[in-house]
Amino acid sequence: MLLAACGNDTEPVAPAVDIGAGKAIVENSCTGCHTLEGRGKTAKIPNLAAQPAEYLVDAMRAYREGERHHAALRDMIAGFSPADINNIAGFFASLPPVQSVPDEPTTGSAYSRGAKVAAACIECHGERGFSATPGVPSLAGQHPAYLIVATQEYANGSRGHAEKESMLSGLANLDIEKMAMYFAAQTPELRDPPPFGDADAGEPLTAICGGCHGARGIGDDPLVPNLAGQEPVYLVNAIKAYRDHQRGHEGMITDLLDEEIDHIAAFYSIQAAGSASDAGEPAAEVIAKCERCHGQAAGQSNMVVPSLKGQKQDYLLRVMQEYRDGERGNSMMHKMSAGYSDELLEEIAAYYASH
Repeated sequence: MLLAACGNDTEPVAPAVDIGAGKAIVENSCTGCHTLEGRGKTAKIPNLAAQPAEYLVDAMRAYREGERHHAALRDMIAGFSPADINNIAGFFASLPPVQSVPDEPTTGSAYSRGAKVAAACIECHGERGFSATPGVPSLAGQHPAYLIVATQEYANGSRGHAEKESMLSGLANLDIEKMAMYFAAQTPELRDPPPFGDADAGEPLTAICGGCHGARGIGDDPLVPNLAGQEPVYLVNAIKAYRDHQRGHEGMITDLLDEEIDHIAAFYSIQAAGSASDAGEPAAEVIAKCERCHGQAAGQSNMVVPSLKGQKQDYLLRVMQEYRDGERGNSMMHKMSAGYSDELLEEIAAYYASH
């Protein structure tokens, strides 16, 4: 940043930017990876068009000084003067955003492989595992460990469901795990109240359930299913089966009336639930945190941060993984993302790539 002296005061002034000069440098030095329109040429090369100039200047300085590790960029930027860097940043910042074209989900990720396995389940359990069929349970947002155990029990016949046993018999345990992670990463939709039961009357009746299933149907035990947002007819049938000793969990429910069961099911079915793959923190909540800084990237923030909307999905996923794993030197970003799974990061990357 340059300083201009005026009497006893010093005021920062923006260095003069020559857009034409910046364009000429880009044409000569940058188009091997980035097009003149500011688009990265592959899925793993970022778009630079419409990025804040301050962010681009800071990024090029970090590459030149070795704070960011990319040998080719470091060598190239070492030959640029401060004026060159300002002009390059000014040129890319002056471009309109590239048209957003979301990448296909990363073909090698467990999340996308799990989605392929899960495709066989959606005819019954609904799109993304959210059931709209009375009596069929939702899988979205369930604990992955619970889904793994339940699916394995269906596959080996110990749950006594011949149709599911046949359907799952050829599925490897690794495939079951990937499928479970996919469903666990989905956020159940909010349901309308069912045409039976009274949710207000059901809430106090769930006191005995909360010890295992958690407040409002979201628990901490990975082997106990979440009930929040579950299909209500399935809940009624399951609770009655336990009460009538048709399901093997001795003493769980013994004295509930049918009307009380309707109330409990009505209460749990309308509760909000998020993805269970990251301690219940859904992608929407994480994105809201990201927006505190990156949502104001267009010159409204005092922080030097990039714009994420419209960026390449694969690029965003790789960068977030590097911050999470401590491979990029930003301690704040590492602390914020340290507990996030690949599945959650992929949801976040897909969101920004599609906007």
